[in-house]
Amino acid sequence: MPLLTKEQIQQSLDKIKQDFAQSIASIRGSRPTPALVENIKVDCYGGKSLLKNIASISIKLPNSIIIEPWDQSLREPISKAITVSSLSLSPNLNGNQIILFLPSLSQERRQELAKLIGQEKEESRIRLRKSREDLVGQIKASFQNKEITEDEKFRRLEEIQNIITKINQELDEIESRKIKEIEEY
Repeated sequence: MPLLTKEQIQQSLDKIKQDFAQSIASIRGSRPTPALVENIKVDCYGGKSLLKNIASISIKLPNSIIIEPWDQSLREPISKAITVSSLSLSPNLNGNQIILFLPSLSQERRQELAKLIGQEKEESRIRLRKSREDLVGQIKASFQNKEITEDEKFRRLEEIQNIITKINQELDEIESRKIKEIEEY
């Protein structure tokens, strides 16, 4: 198997960072955001659809999310999906709209969310370590099979470590921004 290029490795490892950012986007901060609800799965049309594909989602500051289904017959399934989601929100039906009021977060809840974000980051770091182990194994195997020189082996190992270090720093920055967003009043 041919070794991956630096760009391919970068793309592969960036995917882990993007997955982390996406997974914490749905964690509620102090301000409402469409990302909180857009990926909720709604039972409709004999299957499941993401909320963002069947309704428009808008924000009414300071603490409301307004959902307008494109098909009014979906109001009840959307309401039910929100109720059973992990958000612990009660939807209010108002004409053609579903309104979600977001109460302010308690200090205890803020700490729970920060801990959850930390757990998500640790899972991402575990994926990074596993990817690094796989890549290092490939490089060492290529060296043993005399497909690359010793200098090439060390250069590639250093490139991988630099990419991993950079992505770990970016994971920390993403975590910090999200925790700051949660702690804002």
